[in-house]
Amino acid sequence: MREYLKAIGFSDWNSRKKIDELINEIKKNPSRKNWFQIDEEEAIFIYEKDFAEAVGIAVIEVMDRDGYRVTDHFYPYVRGANYLYHEDLEFEHYTDKEGYAGICDENNIGIPLIFHVNNPVDYLKIVYGKFHDKVNSITLSGMSKKGMIILPVEKDEFQEREERKGNELRNEMIDAAKAGDIEAMEQLTLEDMDTYTAVSSRSKKEDLFTIVTSYFMPHSVECDKYSVLGKIINVMEMQNSRTKEIFYYLSVECNSIQIEFTIAKDDLMGEPKVGRRFKGILWLQGEVDCL
Repeated sequence: MREYLKAIGFSDWNSRKKIDELINEIKKNPSRKNWFQIDEEEAIFIYEKDFAEAVGIAVIEVMDRDGYRVTDHFYPYVRGANYLYHEDLEFEHYTDKEGYAGICDENNIGIPLIFHVNNPVDYLKIVYGKFHDKVNSITLSGMSKKGMIILPVEKDEFQEREERKGNELRNEMIDAAKAGDIEAMEQLTLEDMDTYTAVSSRSKKEDLFTIVTSYFMPHSVECDKYSVLGKIINVMEMQNSRTKEIFYYLSVECNSIQIEFTIAKDDLMGEPKVGRRFKGILWLQGEVDCL
């Protein structure tokens, strides 16, 4: 996870020694501490320390019944601001560390979203705690180590309104198709064919990013990394309280989903402004809850 420390203002913290010092600092003076008894043998502890608003580093520690503690791993985190409600969330335990990946189908994107769960102890308390509730809400966020700013595609209010209506109708048809509606399946197939034909025709005389206004698709073999293109909704400059480095906290809308993430200033080509578009690689994170 050290490669993403730069995205929250720790650009020079690459050595094992400096990272160990940072981990010890977080464990001694955390902003928050939480824990959960996994079974009779082990308990999991999480120490979180904020280094800017909604941004920080978490340390996961596992303790056995003899009191022996092992620092499992650490990761930088970013907190998002927009809830997504999902009934069919799934979770998988990592094989190499104490933590979880979340999985959900998102109609607006058309692919399953896989994200790193930033609050694993809260997840365990919800699912295996006293009330055994069901997780049905996520707040997506992320970090980027490479991106660029490109110009927007001009649209008036009518075009944006019609696009939103089209997305809502398509989501309804996707839900119907998942439920077995043959007519909805056929309609979606015809729409995809029409889209392919239109894109093929326009690509001969137009720039690709004039045709494609946003996208969200997998990047590389790492399941929680995505290539994204989306409209910038909000831009904030944040300062790391420990290193005093400045980085960006961006809010971007991709395929009707809003995601907040951070990126180092020198990793972003161009000047981010509301209305412009961000194109880059994103490590997807998320906090889970039950509503």
